[in-house]
Amino acid sequence: MNDNMKDNINRISQAELEVMKILWQANGPVSTGDIYKELSEQMGWDRSTVRTLLKRLTEKGSVITNKLKVLNYLPVVSEKEYCDVQTKNFVERLYGGSAKRLVSSLVENYNLTTTDIEELRELLNSGGGKDE
Repeated sequence: MNDNMKDNINRISQAELEVMKILWQANGPVSTGDIYKELSEQMGWDRSTVRTLLKRLTEKGSVITNKLKVLNYLPVVSEKEYCDVQTKNFVERLYGGSAKRLVSSLVENYNLTTTDIEELRELLNSGGGKDE
């Protein structure tokens, strides 16, 4: 992923993220009307708000438009890419870039089950961890 894409991901607002969630769940083109219907039910937003958010996401390069019978939108940024960049930013901001400090905080502050701990151990043993 290039730096420009990371910048675009960092610039996705919380409201725009709600639009992206709908696009990610759809796994295909989604019309403005369908996006509006979903967000008006979930968030109470009107059509102009949805159109504004879609326009901003298009300008940022996070979605592309596709003209079928009506204008449709497709995500350019995957949900995994978004989560990876946001997680990295979170760890940088709150834990000085130390994933070890993040995991330590999770272990100390959450009631992880034995299964949770075993799954984490398996992930680390499978090469999920890197030497610093």
